[in-house]
Amino acid sequence: MNYIGSKYSLLSFLEEGITKNAGADCEVFCDVFAGTGVVGSHFKQKGFNIIANDIQYYAYCLNRALVGINRMPTFAGVLNDLKLAPTTLFHNAVDIVLDHLNTLKGKPGFIYRNYCPEGTARSQFKRQYFSDENGMRCDAIRMQIEDWRLAGKLTEDEYFYLLASLIEATDRVANTASVYGAFLKQVKKSARKPLHLARHAIVEGDENHEIHNANGQQLVENLSCDVLYMDPPYNHRQYCANYHVLETIARYDAPNLRGVTGLRPNDDQKSDFCMKKRALPALEKMIKKTSARYVFLSYNSEGIMGKDEILQTMGQYGQVDLLTRDYQRFRADIDRENRIYKSDRVEEYLFCSKKG
Repeated sequence: MNYIGSKYSLLSFLEEGITKNAGADCEVFCDVFAGTGVVGSHFKQKGFNIIANDIQYYAYCLNRALVGINRMPTFAGVLNDLKLAPTTLFHNAVDIVLDHLNTLKGKPGFIYRNYCPEGTARSQFKRQYFSDENGMRCDAIRMQIEDWRLAGKLTEDEYFYLLASLIEATDRVANTASVYGAFLKQVKKSARKPLHLARHAIVEGDENHEIHNANGQQLVENLSCDVLYMDPPYNHRQYCANYHVLETIARYDAPNLRGVTGLRPNDDQKSDFCMKKRALPALEKMIKKTSARYVFLSYNSEGIMGKDEILQTMGQYGQVDLLTRDYQRFRADIDRENRIYKSDRVEEYLFCSKKG
């Protein structure tokens, strides 16, 4: 996913800074603002026990699959339900289940009725986040996944594996400029492609991992970890508004939508880190309450908290080092139309603190 603040391109920078500053005896790595799970997955591969958390449910689903699952699902209950011929069982179970979902006939469900052109044609607000075909395909697949779960055909791992695959698939065909704060007036080329579920990557391993769906600011004091990694929002853009459609697909809870973009209720998901007056106090509170010996903060030179402010705040609780890396700015098409940038690049920060 093309995700705001994604650290995929900075994984080597983070690994270098964290392994250099954290003790070699550290075992438990907590990614408290986990997003799409790329950081937790990376350090899972390095042998850490991972605690991953995000307040957004779609992000929880992605982390539940990418970090929480240690083996590819077998889908025994679904295969039995599909009554497959014996010869088909020689194929991989994941491919069989994904192929079945990909061939379902579309249904005019909540996504079609609220986020697609024909579905909203008679509504006050016309929306085209997805083509009509893809909206109905998404509905049909989401309904089938839920039906299998309610019928006891899916394990928890299998359920979240399929949800993660659907979230990624719908994001690939969304008619947006990377985020869901608005939809495009013209349907772009990638949004015309049919929605297609593909394999979701799994990092195999034997460690135990915890995945949470909670407010990280409140959760941190209840977690036992050696390393606390924080990658909070850097500016006023709330993730709950920028990815609200994915949240609705993940929850499939038929919320009451509002406005042109169809926002769902989200007051309980807004972050203090998106507010200038609340960001530093929130950071200090988390550092103060964590049991972690090592605290790492990802941030950049255009965040609403200043570099010196962060150093001063973190310095109250231990020695702080700062690593920097020049980095390409995240841009969405809508940003190019409505924003004026000082440059195409920003300076990425990794604040490294040993509490003591």
